[in-house]
Amino acid sequence: MGRRDRSDLPMPEVRSAQFLTITTRSPDPTEPDDGCRPSVAARIRSMGDARLGAVALLTATLAAIVWANVSYTSYHDFWDLRVGAFIGDARLDFTMHSIVNDALMAIFFSVGLEVRREFTIGELTNTRRALVPVIAALTGLVIPAVLFAVIASSTGHAGAWGVVISTDTAFLVGALALIGPSAPGRLRVFLLALAVVDDIGALAIIAGVYTDDLALWPLVVAAAGLGGVYATRYLPQGRALAYTVLALVVWTAFLESGVHPTLAGVAVAMVVPVYRPDRRQVEHALDLARSFRQSPNTKYSRAAANSLRSSISVNERLQLAYAPYIAFIVLPLFALANAGVRLDGDILAAALRSPLTWGVVVGLVVGKFVGVFGSSAVLKKLGVGEFGPGLTLDRIAGGAALCGIGFTISLFIIELAIDDAAAQNEARASVSSSHRSSPSHWRQ
Repeated sequence: MGRRDRSDLPMPEVRSAQFLTITTRSPDPTEPDDGCRPSVAARIRSMGDARLGAVALLTATLAAIVWANVSYTSYHDFWDLRVGAFIGDARLDFTMHSIVNDALMAIFFSVGLEVRREFTIGELTNTRRALVPVIAALTGLVIPAVLFAVIASSTGHAGAWGVVISTDTAFLVGALALIGPSAPGRLRVFLLALAVVDDIGALAIIAGVYTDDLALWPLVVAAAGLGGVYATRYLPQGRALAYTVLALVVWTAFLESGVHPTLAGVAVAMVVPVYRPDRRQVEHALDLARSFRQSPNTKYSRAAANSLRSSISVNERLQLAYAPYIAFIVLPLFALANAGVRLDGDILAAALRSPLTWGVVVGLVVGKFVGVFGSSAVLKKLGVGEFGPGLTLDRIAGGAALCGIGFTISLFIIELAIDDAAAQNEARASVSSSHRSSPSHWRQ
Protein backbone atom coordinates (compact mmCIF):
# COMPACT_ATOMS: atom_id res chain seq x y z
CA MET A 1 0.00 0.00 0.00
CA GLY A 2 2.83 2.38 0.93
CA ARG A 3 4.51 1.83 -2.42
CA ARG A 4 1.27 2.55 -4.31
CA ASP A 5 0.79 5.79 -2.36
CA ARG A 6 4.30 7.00 -3.28
CA SER A 7 3.82 6.18 -6.96
CA ASP A 8 0.55 8.13 -6.93
CA LEU A 9 2.28 11.14 -5.43
CA PRO A 10 2.11 14.02 -7.98
CA MET A 11 5.45 15.19 -9.34
CA PRO A 12 4.89 18.83 -8.23
CA GLU A 13 5.10 17.67 -4.62
CA VAL A 14 8.62 16.28 -5.18
CA ARG A 15 9.70 19.47 -6.89
CA SER A 16 8.27 21.49 -4.02
CA ALA A 17 10.50 19.63 -1.56
CA GLN A 18 13.54 20.20 -3.74
CA PHE A 19 12.68 23.84 -4.22
CA LEU A 20 12.29 24.35 -0.51
CA THR A 21 15.73 22.83 0.08
CA ILE A 22 17.31 25.40 -2.21
CA THR A 23 15.49 28.48 -0.98
CA THR A 24 15.61 27.85 2.74
CA ARG A 25 19.08 26.38 3.09
CA SER A 26 20.84 27.70 6.17
CA PRO A 27 24.37 29.14 6.19
CA ASP A 28 25.02 26.46 8.81
CA PRO A 29 25.53 23.31 6.75
CA THR A 30 25.19 20.81 9.59
CA GLU A 31 22.14 21.96 11.54
CA PRO A 32 18.52 22.68 10.54
CA ASP A 33 17.77 26.37 10.24
CA ASP A 34 15.11 28.39 12.00
CA GLY A 35 14.12 30.78 9.25
CA CYS A 36 13.25 30.97 5.60
CA ARG A 37 15.58 33.71 4.38
CA PRO A 38 18.10 32.72 1.70
CA SER A 39 21.61 32.40 3.07
CA VAL A 40 24.57 34.55 2.10
CA ALA A 41 25.90 31.51 0.24
CA ALA A 42 22.70 31.35 -1.80
CA ARG A 43 23.07 35.01 -2.72
CA ILE A 44 26.69 34.49 -3.75
CA ARG A 45 25.69 31.39 -5.70
CA SER A 46 23.12 33.44 -7.59
CA MET A 47 26.05 35.31 -9.16
CA GLY A 48 26.51 32.44 -11.59
CA ASP A 49 27.82 28.95 -12.19
CA ALA A 50 31.31 27.47 -12.07
CA ARG A 51 32.29 29.22 -15.30
CA LEU A 52 31.73 32.61 -13.70
CA GLY A 53 33.89 31.51 -10.78
CA ALA A 54 36.65 30.62 -13.24
CA VAL A 55 36.30 34.03 -14.87
CA ALA A 56 36.57 35.68 -11.43
CA LEU A 57 39.79 33.76 -10.79
CA LEU A 58 41.32 34.77 -14.13
CA THR A 59 40.21 38.38 -13.64
CA ALA A 60 41.89 38.53 -10.23
CA THR A 61 45.06 37.06 -11.73
CA LEU A 62 45.18 39.74 -14.42
CA ALA A 63 44.39 42.44 -11.84
CA ALA A 64 47.34 41.29 -9.71
CA ILE A 65 49.71 41.43 -12.69
CA VAL A 66 48.50 44.91 -13.67
CA TRP A 67 48.73 46.17 -10.07
CA ALA A 68 52.25 44.81 -9.62
CA ASN A 69 53.43 46.41 -12.87
CA VAL A 70 51.77 49.76 -12.25
CA SER A 71 52.92 50.07 -8.64
CA TYR A 72 55.09 47.18 -7.49
CA THR A 73 55.82 48.88 -4.16
CA SER A 74 52.17 49.45 -3.22
CA TYR A 75 51.30 45.88 -4.21
CA HIS A 76 53.87 44.37 -1.87
CA ASP A 77 53.33 46.95 0.87
CA PHE A 78 49.64 46.06 0.99
CA TRP A 79 50.15 42.29 1.18
CA ASP A 80 53.00 42.71 3.71
CA LEU A 81 50.75 44.80 5.97
CA ARG A 82 50.63 43.20 9.42
CA VAL A 83 47.38 42.78 11.30
CA GLY A 84 47.05 41.29 14.76
CA ALA A 85 44.94 40.83 17.84
CA PHE A 86 45.55 40.21 21.52
CA ILE A 87 43.76 37.47 23.47
CA GLY A 88 45.00 37.75 27.04
CA ASP A 89 48.76 37.36 26.87
CA ALA A 90 48.60 35.68 23.47
CA ARG A 91 49.18 37.68 20.32
CA LEU A 92 47.94 36.74 16.88
CA ASP A 93 50.05 38.42 14.23
CA PHE A 94 49.70 37.82 10.49
CA THR A 95 50.40 39.62 7.25
CA MET A 96 47.59 40.13 4.78
CA HIS A 97 49.42 37.69 2.53
CA SER A 98 49.56 34.97 5.19
CA ILE A 99 45.88 35.43 6.05
CA VAL A 100 45.04 34.51 2.47
CA ASN A 101 47.68 31.81 1.95
CA ASP A 102 47.58 30.13 5.36
CA ALA A 103 43.99 30.60 6.53
CA LEU A 104 41.64 31.12 3.61
CA MET A 105 43.38 28.55 1.41
CA ALA A 106 42.77 25.90 4.07
CA ILE A 107 39.09 26.33 3.20
CA PHE A 108 39.89 25.84 -0.49
CA PHE A 109 41.61 22.53 0.20
CA SER A 110 38.30 21.22 1.53
CA VAL A 111 37.98 20.22 -2.14
CA GLY A 112 39.00 16.90 -0.62
CA LEU A 113 35.35 16.55 0.44
CA GLU A 114 34.35 15.69 -3.11
CA VAL A 115 37.19 13.22 -3.51
CA ARG A 116 36.33 11.54 -0.19
CA ARG A 117 32.76 11.15 -1.42
CA GLU A 118 33.92 9.63 -4.72
CA PHE A 119 36.17 7.15 -2.91
CA THR A 120 33.39 6.21 -0.46
CA ILE A 121 30.13 6.14 -2.44
CA GLY A 122 31.01 7.37 -5.93
CA GLU A 123 33.01 6.50 -9.03
CA LEU A 124 36.16 5.50 -7.15
CA THR A 125 34.72 2.91 -4.77
CA ASN A 126 36.09 0.34 -7.24
CA THR A 127 39.70 -0.17 -6.12
CA ARG A 128 40.97 -0.93 -9.62
CA ARG A 129 39.34 2.23 -10.95
CA ALA A 130 40.74 4.34 -8.10
CA LEU A 131 44.22 2.97 -8.74
CA VAL A 132 44.55 4.79 -12.08
CA PRO A 133 44.36 8.44 -10.86
CA VAL A 134 46.49 7.61 -7.81
CA ILE A 135 49.34 6.17 -9.91
CA ALA A 136 48.96 8.98 -12.46
CA ALA A 137 49.27 11.52 -9.63
CA LEU A 138 52.41 9.89 -8.23
CA THR A 139 54.18 9.70 -11.59
CA GLY A 140 53.02 13.26 -12.22
CA LEU A 141 54.94 14.27 -9.10
CA VAL A 142 58.17 12.42 -9.90
CA ILE A 143 58.80 13.08 -13.60
CA PRO A 144 58.44 16.90 -13.47
CA ALA A 145 60.79 17.03 -10.47
CA VAL A 146 63.43 14.99 -12.30
CA LEU A 147 63.22 17.14 -15.44
CA PHE A 148 63.47 20.34 -13.40
CA ALA A 149 66.46 19.12 -11.39
CA VAL A 150 68.33 18.18 -14.58
CA ILE A 151 67.61 21.44 -16.44
CA ALA A 152 68.16 23.76 -13.45
CA SER A 153 71.20 21.93 -12.07
CA SER A 154 73.56 24.77 -13.04
CA THR A 155 71.53 27.55 -11.39
CA GLY A 156 72.06 26.72 -7.73
CA HIS A 157 68.30 26.30 -7.37
CA ALA A 158 67.96 22.63 -8.31
CA GLY A 159 66.59 22.03 -4.81
CA ALA A 160 63.49 24.01 -5.80
CA TRP A 161 62.18 21.01 -7.76
CA GLY A 162 59.04 21.17 -5.62
CA VAL A 163 57.90 24.17 -7.69
CA VAL A 164 56.90 21.88 -10.57
CA ILE A 165 55.38 18.92 -8.74
CA SER A 166 51.82 20.08 -8.19
CA THR A 167 48.81 20.58 -10.43
CA ASP A 168 46.82 23.62 -9.41
CA THR A 169 43.44 22.27 -8.39
CA ALA A 170 41.77 25.69 -8.51
CA PHE A 171 42.76 26.47 -12.08
CA LEU A 172 42.13 22.87 -13.13
CA VAL A 173 38.54 23.06 -11.87
CA GLY A 174 38.16 26.48 -13.49
CA ALA A 175 39.51 25.21 -16.81
CA LEU A 176 37.10 22.26 -16.74
CA ALA A 177 34.25 24.69 -16.05
CA LEU A 178 35.22 26.82 -19.06
CA ILE A 179 35.60 23.75 -21.29
CA GLY A 180 32.14 22.65 -20.22
CA PRO A 181 30.35 19.74 -21.93
CA SER A 182 33.43 18.60 -23.83
CA ALA A 183 34.87 17.42 -20.50
CA PRO A 184 32.83 14.33 -19.47
CA GLY A 185 31.94 13.73 -15.84
CA ARG A 186 34.24 10.72 -15.42
CA LEU A 187 37.20 12.76 -16.66
CA ARG A 188 36.39 15.41 -14.06
CA VAL A 189 36.31 12.79 -11.30
CA PHE A 190 39.59 11.32 -12.58
CA LEU A 191 41.32 14.72 -12.68
CA LEU A 192 39.95 15.89 -9.35
CA ALA A 193 41.05 12.69 -7.59
CA LEU A 194 44.45 13.02 -9.25
CA ALA A 195 44.72 16.68 -8.19
CA VAL A 196 43.88 15.99 -4.55
CA VAL A 197 46.36 13.08 -4.31
CA ASP A 198 48.82 15.41 -6.03
CA ASP A 199 48.15 18.17 -3.47
CA ILE A 200 48.51 15.79 -0.52
CA GLY A 201 51.83 14.58 -1.91
CA ALA A 202 53.01 18.12 -2.55
CA LEU A 203 52.04 19.32 0.93
CA ALA A 204 53.76 16.30 2.46
CA ILE A 205 56.89 17.25 0.49
CA ILE A 206 56.61 20.80 1.82
CA ALA A 207 56.49 19.39 5.36
CA GLY A 208 59.35 16.96 4.84
CA VAL A 209 61.69 18.90 2.53
CA TYR A 210 60.96 22.61 2.84
CA THR A 211 60.12 22.85 6.55
CA ASP A 212 63.14 23.56 8.76
CA ASP A 213 61.68 23.02 12.23
CA LEU A 214 59.03 20.33 12.57
CA ALA A 215 57.38 20.13 16.00
CA LEU A 216 55.84 16.76 16.79
CA TRP A 217 53.58 17.58 19.73
CA PRO A 218 51.33 19.91 17.71
CA LEU A 219 50.95 17.07 15.20
CA VAL A 220 49.74 14.85 18.05
CA VAL A 221 47.17 17.54 18.89
CA ALA A 222 46.16 17.69 15.22
CA ALA A 223 45.68 13.91 15.14
CA ALA A 224 43.49 14.13 18.26
CA GLY A 225 41.48 16.92 16.64
CA LEU A 226 40.94 14.83 13.52
CA GLY A 227 39.77 11.96 15.70
CA GLY A 228 37.30 14.36 17.27
CA VAL A 229 36.03 15.44 13.85
CA TYR A 230 35.46 11.79 12.95
CA ALA A 231 33.61 11.13 16.23
CA THR A 232 31.41 14.25 16.01
CA ARG A 233 28.93 12.34 13.85
CA TYR A 234 27.74 10.59 17.01
CA LEU A 235 26.75 13.80 18.82
CA PRO A 236 22.95 14.20 19.05
CA GLN A 237 23.18 18.01 18.86
CA GLY A 238 25.70 20.81 18.47
CA ARG A 239 27.62 19.18 15.65
CA ALA A 240 28.13 22.46 13.77
CA LEU A 241 29.92 24.08 16.71
CA ALA A 242 31.99 20.93 17.30
CA TYR A 243 33.11 20.77 13.65
CA THR A 244 34.05 24.45 13.69
CA VAL A 245 36.03 24.32 16.93
CA LEU A 246 37.84 21.09 16.04
CA ALA A 247 38.72 22.35 12.55
CA LEU A 248 40.27 25.46 14.13
CA VAL A 249 42.21 23.27 16.57
CA VAL A 250 43.57 21.16 13.70
CA TRP A 251 44.50 24.26 11.67
CA THR A 252 46.27 25.87 14.64
CA ALA A 253 48.12 22.64 15.42
CA PHE A 254 49.40 22.36 11.85
CA LEU A 255 50.47 26.01 11.95
CA GLU A 256 52.41 25.48 15.19
CA SER A 257 53.97 22.23 13.95
CA GLY A 258 55.66 23.88 10.98
CA VAL A 259 53.55 21.93 8.47
CA HIS A 260 51.78 24.23 6.06
CA PRO A 261 48.35 24.85 7.65
CA THR A 262 46.47 24.44 4.37
CA LEU A 263 47.00 20.70 4.85
CA ALA A 264 44.45 21.00 7.67
CA GLY A 265 41.74 21.56 5.06
CA VAL A 266 42.60 18.32 3.29
CA ALA A 267 42.93 16.37 6.55
CA VAL A 268 39.57 17.52 7.94
CA ALA A 269 37.85 16.85 4.60
CA MET A 270 39.08 13.26 4.65
CA VAL A 271 37.45 12.44 8.01
CA VAL A 272 34.14 14.28 7.67
CA PRO A 273 31.42 11.59 7.43
CA VAL A 274 29.94 10.72 4.06
CA TYR A 275 27.06 8.35 3.39
CA ARG A 276 24.29 7.77 0.90
CA PRO A 277 21.03 9.72 1.37
CA ASP A 278 18.82 8.32 4.15
CA ARG A 279 15.76 6.96 2.36
CA ARG A 280 13.57 7.18 5.46
CA GLN A 281 14.35 10.87 5.85
CA VAL A 282 13.58 11.46 2.17
CA GLU A 283 10.23 9.69 2.48
CA HIS A 284 9.46 11.71 5.60
CA ALA A 285 10.34 14.91 3.74
CA LEU A 286 7.92 13.97 0.95
CA ASP A 287 5.17 13.44 3.54
CA LEU A 288 5.91 16.86 4.98
CA ALA A 289 5.92 18.37 1.48
CA ARG A 290 2.47 16.88 0.94
CA SER A 291 1.31 18.45 4.19
CA PHE A 292 2.79 21.78 3.15
CA ARG A 293 0.97 21.63 -0.18
CA GLN A 294 -2.32 20.95 1.56
CA SER A 295 -1.75 23.59 4.26
CA PRO A 296 0.96 26.09 3.23
CA ASN A 297 2.73 27.57 6.26
CA THR A 298 6.29 28.18 7.39
CA LYS A 299 6.19 25.34 9.91
CA TYR A 300 5.71 22.67 7.23
CA SER A 301 8.08 24.51 4.89
CA ARG A 302 10.95 24.46 7.39
CA ALA A 303 10.19 20.91 8.50
CA ALA A 304 10.23 19.55 4.93
CA ALA A 305 13.41 21.42 4.04
CA ASN A 306 15.21 20.39 7.23
CA SER A 307 14.15 16.76 6.90
CA LEU A 308 15.36 16.52 3.31
CA ARG A 309 18.64 18.25 4.16
CA SER A 310 19.25 15.98 7.15
CA SER A 311 19.09 12.97 4.83
CA ILE A 312 22.23 14.22 3.05
CA SER A 313 25.66 13.61 4.59
CA VAL A 314 27.62 16.41 6.25
CA ASN A 315 30.27 15.96 3.57
CA GLU A 316 27.93 17.02 0.78
CA ARG A 317 26.32 19.81 2.81
CA LEU A 318 29.70 21.30 3.64
CA GLN A 319 30.78 21.10 0.01
CA LEU A 320 27.63 22.91 -1.10
CA ALA A 321 28.02 25.52 1.63
CA TYR A 322 31.68 26.30 0.92
CA ALA A 323 31.58 26.22 -2.88
CA PRO A 324 30.36 29.79 -3.54
CA TYR A 325 32.74 31.33 -1.00
CA ILE A 326 35.68 29.44 -2.49
CA ALA A 327 34.78 30.35 -6.07
CA PHE A 328 34.00 34.03 -5.59
CA ILE A 329 36.04 35.06 -2.53
CA VAL A 330 38.87 32.69 -1.55
CA LEU A 331 40.35 31.88 -4.96
CA PRO A 332 40.18 35.42 -6.40
CA LEU A 333 41.84 36.74 -3.23
CA PHE A 334 44.55 34.11 -3.51
CA ALA A 335 45.22 35.04 -7.13
CA LEU A 336 45.28 38.73 -6.24
CA ALA A 337 47.74 38.12 -3.39
CA ASN A 338 50.13 35.86 -5.29
CA ALA A 339 50.04 36.51 -9.03
CA GLY A 340 51.65 39.94 -8.96
CA VAL A 341 54.72 39.41 -11.17
CA ARG A 342 56.75 42.21 -12.72
CA LEU A 343 56.93 41.77 -16.47
CA ASP A 344 59.30 44.49 -17.65
CA GLY A 345 61.69 43.86 -20.52
CA ASP A 346 64.77 43.19 -18.40
CA ILE A 347 63.02 40.60 -16.24
CA LEU A 348 61.52 38.82 -19.25
CA ALA A 349 64.85 38.82 -21.09
CA ALA A 350 66.61 37.39 -18.03
CA ALA A 351 63.86 34.80 -17.61
CA LEU A 352 64.16 33.63 -21.21
CA ARG A 353 67.90 33.07 -20.76
CA SER A 354 67.58 31.35 -17.39
CA PRO A 355 67.72 27.55 -17.02
CA LEU A 356 65.52 28.07 -13.95
CA THR A 357 62.73 29.41 -16.15
CA TRP A 358 63.01 26.56 -18.62
CA GLY A 359 63.20 24.04 -15.81
CA VAL A 360 59.85 25.26 -14.49
CA VAL A 361 58.17 25.43 -17.91
CA VAL A 362 59.43 22.03 -19.07
CA GLY A 363 58.71 20.44 -15.69
CA LEU A 364 55.11 21.65 -15.59
CA VAL A 365 54.09 21.51 -19.23
CA VAL A 366 56.06 18.48 -20.45
CA GLY A 367 56.73 16.61 -17.21
CA LYS A 368 53.13 16.65 -16.02
CA PHE A 369 51.82 15.52 -19.39
CA VAL A 370 54.33 12.69 -19.67
CA GLY A 371 53.78 11.61 -16.07
CA VAL A 372 49.96 11.59 -16.13
CA PHE A 373 49.28 10.46 -19.70
CA GLY A 374 52.29 8.14 -19.94
CA SER A 375 51.46 6.24 -16.77
CA SER A 376 47.79 5.97 -17.79
CA ALA A 377 48.75 4.59 -21.21
CA VAL A 378 51.09 2.05 -19.63
CA LEU A 379 48.42 0.95 -17.13
CA LYS A 380 45.91 0.48 -19.93
CA LYS A 381 48.42 -1.45 -22.04
CA LEU A 382 49.25 -3.77 -19.14
CA GLY A 383 45.61 -4.17 -18.10
CA VAL A 384 46.34 -2.79 -14.64
CA GLY A 385 43.54 -0.77 -13.11
CA GLU A 386 40.17 -0.01 -14.66
CA PHE A 387 39.15 2.90 -16.87
CA GLY A 388 35.52 3.99 -16.57
CA PRO A 389 33.25 4.04 -19.63
CA GLY A 390 34.11 7.01 -21.84
CA LEU A 391 37.46 7.62 -20.13
CA THR A 392 39.55 7.15 -23.27
CA LEU A 393 43.26 7.84 -23.65
CA ASP A 394 42.45 10.78 -25.93
CA ARG A 395 40.45 12.41 -23.15
CA ILE A 396 43.09 11.59 -20.57
CA ALA A 397 45.63 13.26 -22.88
CA GLY A 398 43.56 16.45 -22.80
CA GLY A 399 43.24 16.22 -19.03
CA ALA A 400 46.97 15.57 -18.69
CA ALA A 401 47.66 18.80 -20.58
CA LEU A 402 45.52 20.70 -18.05
CA CYS A 403 47.55 19.14 -15.23
CA GLY A 404 50.49 21.27 -16.34
CA ILE A 405 48.82 24.35 -14.88
CA GLY A 406 50.83 25.26 -11.80
CA PHE A 407 49.94 28.03 -9.39
CA THR A 408 48.94 27.47 -5.78
CA ILE A 409 51.57 25.02 -4.51
CA SER A 410 54.12 26.30 -7.03
CA LEU A 411 53.92 29.81 -5.61
CA PHE A 412 54.03 28.45 -2.05
CA ILE A 413 57.26 26.58 -2.77
CA ILE A 414 58.87 29.48 -4.64
CA GLU A 415 58.63 31.44 -1.38
CA LEU A 416 60.09 28.55 0.62
CA ALA A 417 62.79 27.20 -1.71
CA ILE A 418 64.21 30.28 -3.48
CA ASP A 419 65.74 33.15 -1.51
CA ASP A 420 66.91 35.38 -4.36
CA ALA A 421 64.26 37.96 -5.36
CA ALA A 422 65.26 38.00 -9.05
CA ALA A 423 65.12 34.21 -9.25
CA GLN A 424 61.72 34.28 -7.54
CA ASN A 425 60.43 36.64 -10.23
CA GLU A 426 61.77 34.37 -12.97
CA ALA A 427 60.10 31.36 -11.38
CA ARG A 428 56.78 33.19 -10.95
CA ALA A 429 56.83 34.35 -14.57
CA SER A 430 57.46 30.80 -15.78
CA VAL A 431 54.69 29.41 -13.57
CA SER A 432 52.33 31.98 -15.09
CA SER A 433 53.36 30.88 -18.58
CA SER A 434 52.22 27.34 -17.78
CA HIS A 435 48.64 28.67 -17.72
CA ARG A 436 48.90 29.53 -21.40
CA SER A 437 50.90 26.51 -22.54
CA SER A 438 49.02 23.63 -20.92
CA PRO A 439 45.36 24.36 -21.85
CA SER A 440 46.34 24.95 -25.48
CA HIS A 441 46.84 21.19 -25.85
CA TRP A 442 43.30 20.29 -24.71
CA ARG A 443 41.77 17.46 -26.70
CA GLN A 444 38.20 16.26 -26.46
